[in-house]
Amino acid sequence: MKKILTGLACIMVLSASAQNREILFKEADWKTQLATAKKENKIIFFDAYTTWCGPCKMMAKDVFTKDSVADLFNSSFHNVKYDMEKGEGPALKDKFGVSAYPTYLFINGDGEVVHKIVGSMPAGEFMAEASKAMKPESTAFGLAKKFNSGDHSDGTAIAYMEALEKAYEAEKMGTVAKIYFDGLPKSSLLEKNNWELALKYLNNPSSQAFAYLYTNKAELEKTYPASQANMYFERTMNMSVYAVKRSYEKKTNLKEAKEIATAIRKLQTKPTAGAVSMLAQLDLIEFAAANQWDKFCAKVNAVMADNDFPRKAGFVISSANDIGTAAPAKYYPDAIKWSNQLEKSNPDLFTSIQLADLRKRILKKQGKTAESEVMANKAQELRSEAAKKGQMTPPMMRD
Repeated sequence: MKKILTGLACIMVLSASAQNREILFKEADWKTQLATAKKENKIIFFDAYTTWCGPCKMMAKDVFTKDSVADLFNSSFHNVKYDMEKGEGPALKDKFGVSAYPTYLFINGDGEVVHKIVGSMPAGEFMAEASKAMKPESTAFGLAKKFNSGDHSDGTAIAYMEALEKAYEAEKMGTVAKIYFDGLPKSSLLEKNNWELALKYLNNPSSQAFAYLYTNKAELEKTYPASQANMYFERTMNMSVYAVKRSYEKKTNLKEAKEIATAIRKLQTKPTAGAVSMLAQLDLIEFAAANQWDKFCAKVNAVMADNDFPRKAGFVISSANDIGTAAPAKYYPDAIKWSNQLEKSNPDLFTSIQLADLRKRILKKQGKTAESEVMANKAQELRSEAAKKGQMTPPMMRD
C-alpha cells in the first residue's frame, strides 16, 4: 500500500511539473521586430488577439503552454503578439487584413505573410499548421506564386483553395475557384469529384461554371440530394450579396462586385422568395452606393407594403440600420417609421430587441438622448428576458 501511495505521489509530482515551458514573446515596436527577425533569419510568428476574445485566451492558456508547442516556436520563430485594439495594433490589423480572432500570421523578414492560421485548435494541429510556414511553397503564399505564374493544375489549384479556405480568405478563394472551374470542361462539372469540390470552394456566382451548375440544377438533383444543391446555391448567392455590399461600403474590388451582382440578377429570373429578397437587397446596395436615398426609402416602403415579402422584419431592420449608418439625417424619420410599423406586427422577442436597438441608435443620432436611453433600457430588459428563457439574442449594434 505504501509503495502504491508513493507511486501515486510521484505521478502527481511529475504531472505537475510535466508542462513548464511556454511560447516566449518578444516586446518591441513592429519596425524593430521586423529588423530583428530579418537579422536572425527567422520567420515571425505574429499572434493577433484582443482582450475579449475567448478562443485567444484558451490558446494562450492551454496550447502556448505545452512544452512541445513552446519548444517548436521558441526554436523556430521570432514570436510577437499585439492587441489589435491598442498601440500599434489597429494599424497592424489594417496592414495585414486581420478580421477574425485569433489570427496567427507567419511573416518573413521582408514583411510578407507566408502563412496564416485563423481560429483555435488543439496543440497537435496547431504545430502541424505552424510547421508549414517553414516550407512556404506549401502555404497559400507559396501556392499563390505557382498559381499566378500559370500553374492551374489540379494539384496546385486544389491545394491553394484549401489553404485559402483555412486562412478564411473566402473572396480570394472564390477568385481562384472561378479560374480553376471555368477552365474545366463543362460536362465534367456534374461529375461527383468536381461537384464535391464546387460545393466546398466555388463561391463566386459570376463564374461560368457556377452558372452552368445552376442552370443544370435538375440534372444535379437526379444524382445528388436536392436539398444539397438548393442549399449550396442559396447560401452562395446570399453570401455573395453580403460580399457585394461590403465591397460597395469599403469601395474595394468594385469591378468584381458589379460582376457578381450582374450574374445574380441574370440567374435569379424566377420570382421565388429567395430571389425577391436577394434582388431587393441588391437594389438597396446600389441605391446607397449612389447616394440615392429617396429610391432607397421608396424600395423599403414597397417591401413594407408587400405582405408576402420573405423575412420582412430582418430585411427592413437591416435597411433602417443602413440609414442610420450612411444616410443624411433627413432620412432618420423613415427608419423610425419602419420600426414603429414593425412593432405593430407583434414581433417575436429577438425582433423586439433589434427594434429597441435600432430606435436607441437612431434617436441618439437625432439628438434625442433621453428617448434613446429609454430604448437602451428596454433593449437591456428584453435581453434579460431572453436570457431567462434561454433564447438567442441579436448582437449589440454600435451607435
